[in-house]
Amino acid sequence: MATPLLQTDEEEEVINYVQHRRASIASTGITRIPLGMVRHDPDTVSTYGSLRPTLSNKRYDIQSVLSHHSELAPEPDTQMIIEMWVLFKYSLPLIVTFLLQYSLNVASVFSVGRLGSAELAAVSLSTMTANITGYSIIQGVCTCLDTLCAQAYGRKDYNTVGLYLVRCTILLFIVYVFVFILWMFGSEPILTLLIESNDPKIVKLASDYLKVLSFGVPGFIVFENCKHYLQCIGIFHAPTYVLFVCAPLNIVLNYILVWNNTIGIGFLGAPLAVVITNWVMCFSLCGYIWFVDGKQCLPRDSSGKILVFNKAYLQNWPRMIELAVPGVLQVLAEWLAFEIITFVASKFGTEYLAAQSIVSTTSVLLYQIPFALSISISTRVAWYIGAAAKKSVMTTTKAALYLSLLLGLNNCWILWRFRYWLASLYTNDPEVIKLAAPVIIIAAIYQINDFVSCCTGGILRGQARQKIGGYLNLVGYYLIALPISITLAIHFNMKLMGLWIGMIIALLIVSISQLAFVLTSDWDQVISQCIADGIQEDINIETVSNRPSMSSKMTHV
Repeated sequence: MATPLLQTDEEEEVINYVQHRRASIASTGITRIPLGMVRHDPDTVSTYGSLRPTLSNKRYDIQSVLSHHSELAPEPDTQMIIEMWVLFKYSLPLIVTFLLQYSLNVASVFSVGRLGSAELAAVSLSTMTANITGYSIIQGVCTCLDTLCAQAYGRKDYNTVGLYLVRCTILLFIVYVFVFILWMFGSEPILTLLIESNDPKIVKLASDYLKVLSFGVPGFIVFENCKHYLQCIGIFHAPTYVLFVCAPLNIVLNYILVWNNTIGIGFLGAPLAVVITNWVMCFSLCGYIWFVDGKQCLPRDSSGKILVFNKAYLQNWPRMIELAVPGVLQVLAEWLAFEIITFVASKFGTEYLAAQSIVSTTSVLLYQIPFALSISISTRVAWYIGAAAKKSVMTTTKAALYLSLLLGLNNCWILWRFRYWLASLYTNDPEVIKLAAPVIIIAAIYQINDFVSCCTGGILRGQARQKIGGYLNLVGYYLIALPISITLAIHFNMKLMGLWIGMIIALLIVSISQLAFVLTSDWDQVISQCIADGIQEDINIETVSNRPSMSSKMTHV
């Protein structure tokens, strides 16, 4: 049964709300809609305050409403080939950004590894612990900005974009308190449980590493949030510029603080280098936003001054947390599953562990490509949803799926074709190369599923439905991947090959399931929810600051 149209006043509110947003979508290669095409009715806009509570609590057929108003500014005119090019172009600086950021931990491992086997084991153990108990949680929470900020930017709710940035930063600082306590006071007992040999030297070194590293987490939080914020407003290159400076700086700091005879402090110089680098990254990106580009979306009062503190920062957190929790589950599930696989591989001997390290490291490096693509996809999808552009968002969804499949096949071919050469880059041991090469073939097939999974996950994030991806990853990795992997590896004696076959089966199920959810999306409901979110935020801002809504202000920009 078709959903009835809204009453006249409510319908008018939706039309006025959408038209002020639709003209604002930031497109590359697409003609912007002239602001002169946007209708403005001051009398209707002035009634927003009384109408919004009614609208935000109703479910309505947004396309039925919009299709009855021919005077409404049309959707952006786009094509699939244009969308594929835009997504690819957006992804390039993100790939470089993620690779440079990944190099920060790699530099510490290389630097400390030459101090001795105990130091190498300690830095590997502490890095794994930091990833699972800290960094993965932070990065998972930040994914809520990919939805909230990007949709708000598509709606032209510029103040709301910055509002979400501040809220997410406050939330992560609260999370940081628990991370700090865990790393500072709980790391030794936890690490003692993880190490079978219970080597006190390794435990002490790893614990001290985490204690020093904890002082750089606030800088990492601000950098990550600002990075996602800039990506959501279409500034993809700024974090790349910062990391072009900070990645080499981290290498230099590792050399000076670990190996320099004058001021070097040995093992603890490595985490100190990361701490300094994190804070330099933080201040550099904040400086870019303030002095170069990006501060136009920071929250402002009615006079145009940037708000230092406002009660709106502490409102509407349930919506943010609702999106952040599945983001954490999605990131943490995959990271922890790979750590468990590596732990199981260590049971088969040194050669198998070395081969697993080769395959997993190569896969992680290549993963930066689909992950970068997923960020550009979620941003693009959210922009179109914010502009209530149903046809355009369906076009970019198709483009994303085709592009992910194309790039996945490309990565698959590269891994398969150069598997022996890639393995030889890590080691000269012929036994390890012999073990790693056939597993790289499985990892090559894994790449196709990885691209489809990341792509569909990005689309779901853009729709504000990351809960689906979070639960699917949880089920896929822990109810499917690990049981199958361990069974094949141990009971069928397939060892490393069995571990990766289990992972590929799980990711195949996850990617197909996410694809099914994407293909059956109710785009009308997704757009309606986005508009309701924007209207609710306008209510919050008006209630707190008693100023005109962004929907009325932005018409005159």
